[in-house]
Amino acid sequence: MFKKNVPPSREEFAYEAIKEAILGGHLLPGEKLNLTTLAEQLNISIIPVNNAIKRLTSEGLIRQKPHHSPYVQEFSARSTNEVLIIRYQLEELALREAIPNITEEDFSQLNEYMDEMEIHKKNDHLYAKTNRAFHMYIYSLSDLPLLCSMIDDLWNKSELNFCRSVFYLVKGMADHSFEEHKELLNAIRIKDIELALNILRGHKNYSRINLLKSLEKHDKEMALVENRYASF
Repeated sequence: MFKKNVPPSREEFAYEAIKEAILGGHLLPGEKLNLTTLAEQLNISIIPVNNAIKRLTSEGLIRQKPHHSPYVQEFSARSTNEVLIIRYQLEELALREAIPNITEEDFSQLNEYMDEMEIHKKNDHLYAKTNRAFHMYIYSLSDLPLLCSMIDDLWNKSELNFCRSVFYLVKGMADHSFEEHKELLNAIRIKDIELALNILRGHKNYSRINLLKSLEKHDKEMALVENRYASF
């Protein structure tokens, strides 16, 4: 479940490993976290694990109530919708600021991401990771690091776990996404900011609507299961 190559900072290693386990679907929403077990699995002491948990708690990926074990944060469809609305507004701002700065060298990198996405269209997890890298690379060219950090944080919250990712929940989403990425890249290449923004807006709203439908269905199913167990 966890990567074993320990870099110089054990806290950073624990942070990245636990974060990836959450976002990758190995640690599920609502799952309690045992620090001793995590430390054993990562082959490090409990102190850097505890510090990593504190960082992830401050970022909203983990929750911990007083005198209780930490657990992976849970987001309802309603909470996710709020996060997405805010995130998409920030993404439009980042795209607007980035387009004038994009060079031919940047297009080479973006085309590499496109090639990777085409290869991974049948692998939801890898496609989702490459899709995110594609967008975040564009936003990084806005030269607004605080804005990019806010978008990245909100992205973590909106797709808290891969099991709640649009590419996992919505059938055919990768194919649809890939075609829209081609349109977006063409608009960026000709420096048509308004066209690019309209494509991004349509792309994100399509994803949001379909993701929320799936999450609402998932939340209702989970509530039924919980009620069934509660009745025993």
